[in-house]
Amino acid sequence: MSRKLLGLDIRRDGVSAIVVKSGIKGSWIEQHLHLPIVANSQSFEDELERTLDILGSQIQVADTVCLVSLPAGHVTYRNLQAPFSEIKKLRQILPFELETDLPFQADEIAFDFNLIENPLKEEKPQLFTAAIEKKRIAAYVEQLQRINLQPDVLTIGGYALGQHISHMSPDSPCQLFIEMGKADAIMALSLAGKVCLVRTFPHNSNQPNANQQLAAQVKRTLLAFEHKSGLNCSLDDVRISLEPLDDTGLESMLETALGTPVSRIDLMKITSRIRLSTKTDPWQPHLMDGALALVLNELSGFDSFNFRRGRMGMGKVWNEHKRDILKTCCLAGVVALLFIGYGVVSSYTLKKRVDLKKAEVMAVFQSTFPEIKQIVDPVHQMRTKLAEAQKGISLPGEAISSVYTIDILNDISRLIPESLDVELLSIVSGGDNVVVSGNTDTFNAVDDIKTGLEQSDIFKSVSISSANMDKSGKRVRFKLKVAL
Repeated sequence: MSRKLLGLDIRRDGVSAIVVKSGIKGSWIEQHLHLPIVANSQSFEDELERTLDILGSQIQVADTVCLVSLPAGHVTYRNLQAPFSEIKKLRQILPFELETDLPFQADEIAFDFNLIENPLKEEKPQLFTAAIEKKRIAAYVEQLQRINLQPDVLTIGGYALGQHISHMSPDSPCQLFIEMGKADAIMALSLAGKVCLVRTFPHNSNQPNANQQLAAQVKRTLLAFEHKSGLNCSLDDVRISLEPLDDTGLESMLETALGTPVSRIDLMKITSRIRLSTKTDPWQPHLMDGALALVLNELSGFDSFNFRRGRMGMGKVWNEHKRDILKTCCLAGVVALLFIGYGVVSSYTLKKRVDLKKAEVMAVFQSTFPEIKQIVDPVHQMRTKLAEAQKGISLPGEAISSVYTIDILNDISRLIPESLDVELLSIVSGGDNVVVSGNTDTFNAVDDIKTGLEQSDIFKSVSISSANMDKSGKRVRFKLKVAL
């Protein structure tokens, strides 16, 4: 499944945007653009609105997952000691912990944090927190919505870049990243793959000693953080995002101040996840790496700072999977309609079959019992009539509770040996006994008939009432009395 991601890096001096299409075959940059924000008599918000309008007309923003980084100077940072390390509980209590240090109420801020485990197990873990007023976020969201953008991630400028590089360099546990702009510099410190410090410094390279002052500020900030947190901040790596033609000596001054070699950042050269689809527009790392880092973190699944977590970020899943959700809903609707239609048709068909069976029962009843004119429940009435008719199946004089005649005839037919030459002339039932008359060829045959009938389960006893030769002297006439 392919998707489009829009990385939007908003700074005080410009807006950088890239559109990345990601699919099974890979990810590539379809568009990239940097628009400067010129400082003049207008406010930053007005200039940003004008810049975003231009960006919306030049970048295809429809159906994209929008990832935005805000100017780091608009965010307040605090490093705290965590009372425990359970993330869910920390999210519940942290607004009230921050409220004591910030000029805002707990319900007026959006925040996020990183939990930094202390290498000394007896010490409590450290928290790096960032907070911003909700009304400031609402203002940014409103400006983005004007160009049909609904941000899924709102994070800090410089944070995404530091986070991604720290994950790419696991052999350097302590790394420092500096992102230079025309009006300020953003510093991000990473420990064990987690950003634990972000600070912004005003910086104007045209002023004398600006680079020396920046190097001194960075060093003082690191020393103060190390002293307050108790964490070891011995730098393994220092990286800086700087214009390619910058030769003001800032790198050498930072190396001198920090005692660590400084190298420049170019994400496009060190990443293999994304490629440029066109070479027509030049790629400028110092301007585009912030936006590129936003997209790379999303593709890599890194858990970044996000001021739109929870309720504020509920639209992310919808924006990312809108088409698939709509297709699934349509398919589910069709399936539901088919089931409903099948149920209606089945119910109608079953009703017709029931009506047909009722008509057949009624026809059978009327043809069997034409004398009954008032029909209420034909099945029950038929069962009653059958029970009455069943009583009449017995021979005359047969008690109601006696054995059925059909059973008597069955046992007589079954138990008289087939090898005998016997002719039955009559079978007379007397209620609790049966008299069987007939003739056979020998007296022994009469005994065999008696012996066979005695094997019946429904005959209590069998006796020979009479056995005599007929006038011809060839046949023996007999009478058997069978007790039931």
